Amino acid sequence: MNPRDAKRAQEKLLERYGGDVGKGTQQRILSSLESLEPHLQEAAALYKSIMQFDALVAPMTDADRNRLIPPVQSQMVENDREKLQIITREHNLSEREIHNLYQRITWDASADAKATQADIVGNTMKPELQERITKACKIAVEATQAELSLGKVLDVGCGHGAIVKSLVDAGLSEPDMYVGIDLSPVMVNNAIERYGFARNGRTGNGRQFVAGDFLAHDFGDTGIFDSVIFCSCLHDLPDMESSISRAASLLRTNGGKLIIVHAQGAQHVLMQHQANPVMVKRGLPTAKEWVVMLDDHNDWGLKMEHEPADSRTDRESKEGYLAVLSKV
Repeated sequence: MNPRDAKRAQEKLLERYGGDVGKGTQQRILSSLESLEPHLQEAAALYKSIMQFDALVAPMTDADRNRLIPPVQSQMVENDREKLQIITREHNLSEREIHNLYQRITWDASADAKATQADIVGNTMKPELQERITKACKIAVEATQAELSLGKVLDVGCGHGAIVKSLVDAGLSEPDMYVGIDLSPVMVNNAIERYGFARNGRTGNGRQFVAGDFLAHDFGDTGIFDSVIFCSCLHDLPDMESSISRAASLLRTNGGKLIIVHAQGAQHVLMQHQANPVMVKRGLPTAKEWVVMLDDHNDWGLKMEHEPADSRTDRESKEGYLAVLSKV
């Protein structure tokens, strides 16, 4: 985007968000929460209170918790848990659905801004961060070029199509080799506007963008992939192990690749969790946690090919977070 178009796009964006993108996003979130049915409003408020408290006390020892947390505060949170359980039972709600509600509302509110800001900078990150995304995308694309490959990549948490360009640059040769899924319909609409027009000249098919829950969506005839990539999104999903299990079930055997990448690294995600545990329920899995998970879940059929760097290490500062697993 040239400077003139970039300036015009930024002006239009500010106009749409009331002159301040940050405040405008928060106002959109608040308006969406206030428009919910009363039981969902109450469930969302209780869930937020509980998640914030749990994140606060999680790193504390029992002694620190007894010293720093007033008993009345602990009791109030326990009361909130009971209220939330009653609501979920009466309305057949799950914690996952409440978590997804927050995710959808938040990403819907920020989608237009994130997509426009990405347009302005050419949909690339700082060079050292972009290199990490490029590396992950090359691994994903190479899996589509291997013997017995199906020619399919699944981009989980695709957002506004943030890594489509990187996948194409890495050699994803035809649009219909790509499927992206995101919980936010507004994000998906932005992705379709930007990347949904291209077609495979031979088949006439294009990229597929799905607005839906990754853990529940039926991918139908396209349900097996050469690679499944989570770019800056695994920590946003409601259940990490269920998400990994689901991804493994969608991979072809004999070398399908599961790729989890976060250019800014595990420490950045931990900071996000501390700042907003409602949206980010936990950090990314450490190398040790991967060992335990893979030992506990032989049924996944995954083996580690590239261990991720742990937070606050020299390796993390050079690589960010990249875990690559292969389906046997």
